[in-house]
This record gives sequence, C-alpha cells and structure tokens, in this order.
Amino acid sequence: MNCIFCKSDSRESRSVEHVIPESLGNTEHILPPGVVCDRCNNYFACKVEGPLLADPFFRDLCFRTAIPSKKGRAPRVRGIHMQSRVEVELSREPDGSGVGVGAAFEKDERRWIESVRSSTTGKLTIPIPTAPDQRLMSRFLAKVALECLALRLVDIEGGIDEIITKSALDPVRDYARKGGTKLTWPFHTRALYPPDFTFAESGQEPYQVLHEWTLLYPRKTMLYLVIAISGVEYALNLGAPEIETYKSWLVDNSGQSPLYPGAMNTCEIVSPIDHER
Repeated sequence: MNCIFCKSDSRESRSVEHVIPESLGNTEHILPPGVVCDRCNNYFACKVEGPLLADPFFRDLCFRTAIPSKKGRAPRVRGIHMQSRVEVELSREPDGSGVGVGAAFEKDERRWIESVRSSTTGKLTIPIPTAPDQRLMSRFLAKVALECLALRLVDIEGGIDEIITKSALDPVRDYARKGGTKLTWPFHTRALYPPDFTFAESGQEPYQVLHEWTLLYPRKTMLYLVIAISGVEYALNLGAPEIETYKSWLVDNSGQSPLYPGAMNTCEIVSPIDHER
C-alpha cells in the first residue's frame, strides 16, 4: 500500500483520514489507514486544516451553526459592545442552546459589567467574515478532492493504485501536499442555501446538511470535485488549475448544482448526495 499523496510505502500507517475534518461535523467520510500515510495525515492537520479552521470565516461558521470541535465545544467569536467600547467574546452553551457574552479581556470586565448594569438596552457589533483565506481553502479543496476520489475507489480492486499512478493528478497532488507554486489553484464558489437551512423529507424529522459532495465529469477527460460545506458550494478541477469549464457547465445547465441534478430550485431538494446530517 502506498499513500495517495506522497506515494511512499504506507503499510505501517495507523491513522484513519477524515476527508472533511471532525471539527466540521464529519463522522462518516473516513479513509482507512494507509490510503493517506501518517506523515501526510499529520501534515494536513497541522499545515492546512488547522490554520483553515482557525480562520475567522470558519470560526464564525462553526459558531453560528453550533458545530462542536473534537473537544465538544463550538469556537468563540468576538465583537464590540458599542456602549462601553469593550471587546466582548461570545460562547456557545455545550448543548448549543444558548449564547453567553462576556468581556474578551479581564482588564475590561469591570467596565463591561458596569455598562451592562447601567442600561436596559445595548448593542453588540459582530463582524461576519465573507470568505476564508483563498490559498488555504484552495489547498484544502485539493486535498479533499483526491480523498473523495479515493473514497469512491477504495473498495474497487486497483482503484487506489490508479490514483497513485495517474500522472495527470500529480499537479493537484503536489499542490495539496507542498503548496508548490506561488499561484493559487482556482476554485469556483457560490451559496446554495443558508448555513442553518432545514431540509424536510416526507415523514422524517427536519435536518441540516453539514456537507455534501459529488464528482462531476463535464467532459470525458475532465474531473471536478463539487462540494458544499454548510450551504456554500465549492468546485475544483482535479486535472488543471482552471474553472472556466465548470462555469460553462453551469450555464448549460441553468445554474443548477451537480449536487441536485434536475432540481428547479436547489433549496427544494430533499435528497443530497453523499451528505452528512
């Protein structure tokens, strides 16, 4: 067995690989030990996924959707209490049911408390990041793209070997693992539905979709990963650093996401592909 990223012998590797980090709610899409070697697994955790999840965009996303970390706590976010001009920190209750607010720094706690006690109304301003770091997100998507392909092929004899030996995948493989070029591998992004959107299937309890993905072949020789994370769709070409083909595909298909084939409105769909509930 060899690693799909560095291609080194991975028979001694012991770590499973979460295609989407546990801290984004993934408990199902997991590759067995050896598909990604322990060294690459640790590298992605420290150099790509860790910094990306610490990015204000994902901290805010996990806070608003109450997605707990591996330690069972949602990230905290910061804002400004306008009356006292104190920087405050918002935290989620362990069960995600409520939000606590307090001074972010101990030196401001007294001023914060006195201001709150002296007024019956107040205003908090909470900045909402609109996008994550583009290069980190791009490398993360490149990593996820190869691992999603591996998930599709892992139970097929010779499937993983096909990924390792396919030279056309070497550029995206090297970009995910090493960063390589100074250029950012492009990806397409758009919102499909709000992060707290609730899907409702007939006869079932309503649910939210944390992530969902599919593989798209807009042409016979071209492969895209299309993934939605909390309602935001990302598309990345595994074979080349271009997204014009995907844009053309969207035009030809009336802008409908590959995650929801045949849908008139993406928010009406009740059967996402490969989703995590």
